[in-house]
Amino acid sequence: MYTNNNKGVVLISVLVVILLLSSIAAFLGNKYFISLKRFAYLEYQTQALNYYRGIESISVNRIKDEINANKNYLPRNNLLLNDVFNFEANNGSIKSQVKDISNCINVNSLVNSLNGNVSQNTQNIKRFKKLFYLLEIDEIYTNEFIDQIIDWIDKDTDPRNYGVEDYYYTGPLSNPKHYSGMRYFHNIQELKPLPITRSIGWDNIAKYLCAFPISEQSYININTFNEGDGALMASAFSDLTIDDAEYIIFNFPEEGFDQVDLLYNSFQNITFGDTYTNIQFTSNKFNLISELSTDDFKSLSSTIIYFGKNKNGEILLRTYNGI
Repeated sequence: MYTNNNKGVVLISVLVVILLLSSIAAFLGNKYFISLKRFAYLEYQTQALNYYRGIESISVNRIKDEINANKNYLPRNNLLLNDVFNFEANNGSIKSQVKDISNCINVNSLVNSLNGNVSQNTQNIKRFKKLFYLLEIDEIYTNEFIDQIIDWIDKDTDPRNYGVEDYYYTGPLSNPKHYSGMRYFHNIQELKPLPITRSIGWDNIAKYLCAFPISEQSYININTFNEGDGALMASAFSDLTIDDAEYIIFNFPEEGFDQVDLLYNSFQNITFGDTYTNIQFTSNKFNLISELSTDDFKSLSSTIIYFGKNKNGEILLRTYNGI
């Protein structure tokens, strides 16, 4: 017969077993819930990527049609650059917008690259130096920045006058340690390891620069500057000041120009000087920004689209956030 003590032991044992089973059930239930969420997230990722690729294709064709229809003329009031496009998606929606990004300074354009040999692009460097002069950055810092950009891209280990090579990036002053790129910059954030950015201040320069993995003779679309772009516009001309550039932008006709003489004649009281870049009236680089929202998830996509000589539209870079 069971004594009271034995009954107590049995009761405790049963309670322990129930507690263990409850814990196991809760653990398995949580694992199952996490698995369901993971599966849903993976399904969302796949759908999102498919949606983004489809929107890329639509946008490339739309940009191409717009450029061809307007005969290389694209003003800032064009619907292509102002409309937000909305698409339906499963349990959600997508909104997309195309932005012109032809007027920033591509740091990769500071070099000419031919058969692996890298040299300075004198014309593009003139515009770079003018921009830094307008931003009141010391000339020595400007030269250091240029040489460090070129040293990062070139494939040799010999530093330029103001440059640095792997000895710096793998040395005690660099943290984390790494090697120079020996390639084009693919993202403007890749400039941050350059030691000169600490002296100049990242926030002072970031909004004026961009990094597209191409080396070309840069040009600007004079029609698509907006208020606040005075420094970028002024950097394209030897004698143009920021104040005069902002005046031009503020008084710029919405329909823009299709000839440079019309620009000069419309602002005869302003001195432009020599040009430090090619002046155009259309754009060749665009940023497609898309956002997919559902009840449970949200993600962003950014695609850089480049229209080179063939005018077919080439995807230079894709970045995703949230998927």
